[in-house]
Amino acid sequence: MDGNINTTMKHRMNIEEAEEYLNGIPRFSKKTTMENERRILELLGSPEKGQQFVHVAGTNGKGSVCAFMSRILLEQGYHVGTFSSPHLVDITERFLIDGEQVAEEEFLAAFHRIYDLCQERKEEIVHPSYFEFLFLIGMVIFKERRVDITVLEVGLGGRLDATNVIEGPEVCVIASISLDHTEILGDTVSQIAGEKAGIIKKGCPVVYDDSVPEASAVIQRIAKEQDAPAYPVNPKDFEIVDRSPSSLEFQMKRGYFSGECFRVPFVADYQAMNASLAVAAAWALQRRQTEGGFAVQNPSKRGKSLSWIGKVRQSLLHTSWPGRMEPVLPGVYMDGAHNDDGIRVFIETVRKLPCSGKKYLLFSAVVEKDYRTMIDEICSQADFDGFILTELDSYRALPLADIRKAFEGRTDQPVWSFDSIEEAFAFAREKKETDDFLFIAGSLYLAGSIKELLRGKP
Repeated sequence: MDGNINTTMKHRMNIEEAEEYLNGIPRFSKKTTMENERRILELLGSPEKGQQFVHVAGTNGKGSVCAFMSRILLEQGYHVGTFSSPHLVDITERFLIDGEQVAEEEFLAAFHRIYDLCQERKEEIVHPSYFEFLFLIGMVIFKERRVDITVLEVGLGGRLDATNVIEGPEVCVIASISLDHTEILGDTVSQIAGEKAGIIKKGCPVVYDDSVPEASAVIQRIAKEQDAPAYPVNPKDFEIVDRSPSSLEFQMKRGYFSGECFRVPFVADYQAMNASLAVAAAWALQRRQTEGGFAVQNPSKRGKSLSWIGKVRQSLLHTSWPGRMEPVLPGVYMDGAHNDDGIRVFIETVRKLPCSGKKYLLFSAVVEKDYRTMIDEICSQADFDGFILTELDSYRALPLADIRKAFEGRTDQPVWSFDSIEEAFAFAREKKETDDFLFIAGSLYLAGSIKELLRGKP
């Protein structure tokens, strides 16, 4: 036994040390193979076996779908695990039990179990990547807590994602698909849809966003190949009928829930689609009961169970999902939009929110995103009265000089830039008058940093 392993066996990391270790993984380990991941799970006692899953993929919206779905299941009385990413402040945000973050002690117990295994069996297995390690932690935690079902968010893509080692999910959901991570997933919507649809398993119902014909055609083809029932949700299936500064209401226009109204505590129109996907997925789970699948309450003979729909309505109304057009202070909205499609729907929301004052945007981005296209959309399509720019505290940060240059070439509005997020946020809050709106977008890293500042962490 070498010195490193000896130290491992004696020393138990605290949460800060464990997170530092995980953040350092990309320096010595990239994504491994499915076979390697399955072997690690086997050595851990196959914690994923016997668990039931709702598997959720998509370019944008999959986190919101997970939040809605988890709340629906919880309202129905189930013990629910949720695995999502990324986290905004605390790494334990990725692991929820009945909507609550797991305790640091619980996280550390699972972390050390996997860490020790990687040290003791390093001649037999390849060290998991950052995301794979976190997924393994989730599988251990949810097995230990004996959850009834886990809502599982894909990390990247679907077909080759770490989460796709699970077998036979109860239902798959594919949220909005657009061009993102093209260097990994392909440079066309059809190619990316093929990767996302890789989560569809034999006979497993799939609910999907039917907004983009090219993506829908691929999903339908793969579902047919897998003999999987496919349930499209089209934007024409619902209509937004009311909105307030903190919520919106939509009515289903056709399909199983035709005529039903649902309200969500979000102001972005796209949350109507995400909520509709979750409702349709919950309905698909009902359908599986007659086939010996997941046990949920049966609909009535008339085709609808008012009590079940009532619980769904309450679930959607009480769903929370931080960093997605979230009102964090009066007149201050924070959104995690960080790619072309995300920025597009963010702008749509900004334009629809009634504002009697000025609108300001606090913006930053990571280097690998198509920031020029995002900024071009922001400057040409939105009616902001000024831009506050900053640089992320991350090795992935896009240099502030590049951000400023992109904005100055596309807008005549004032542009202010600050080296630190703390300075930029302080300036933005000072600049904002009572009737003004301040929006924060461009990166989930930025959203996380603002969350820390609001908690009093510099």
